[in-house]
Amino acid sequence: MVLPCIVQVTKQGVKGSEGMGKEGEDATTALASAVTGDLTRSGLTATTPFTEEALKDNNDLRYAVADVQRKYDEVAPQIYRKPKDIRKGRFTLGDMVAVLNSKGDADALVIVHADGVKQTKGKGALSGGLVGLAMSGGVYYTTRVVLVDAKSGDVLFMDNFVTNGIPKDKVFEKSFKRISEPK
Repeated sequence: MVLPCIVQVTKQGVKGSEGMGKEGEDATTALASAVTGDLTRSGLTATTPFTEEALKDNNDLRYAVADVQRKYDEVAPQIYRKPKDIRKGRFTLGDMVAVLNSKGDADALVIVHADGVKQTKGKGALSGGLVGLAMSGGVYYTTRVVLVDAKSGDVLFMDNFVTNGIPKDKVFEKSFKRISEPK
């Protein structure tokens, strides 16, 4: 089950940073589609039961999703610092994730967080000269995809992706194939 993607896009200029809400919303939709499609192409079954409509009508479900996302945000810095410890089973979100798997038919939850940064031409020129100026204007995304056991809350897999522009289909596919390969 794929949880709602969280995407934050900021514009960095000479005067500071500011949020880019509309671009973040567009990226959220595209990213959810890309992750779900690549999971399916990799031989895994992906569902997206936590749509805006489903969350809008069910307060308990909305709060449960928010609690899991908040717990992930607490554990995430440790996971990013020592990603090799995932194989040793050192990270967990706790059994609270089982609330989202009430039917018991899901094996894992997929958590997707992305940060996008767009540099203005002025900031690019100041920070990188002509090279920085040439590279400014596009949005660079750092996307982290994490799989969590839907029953125990143990973190099973994490991978980072850096892309120029909104991640499209087949960006994640190679990485997801490693999940379904026998060890």
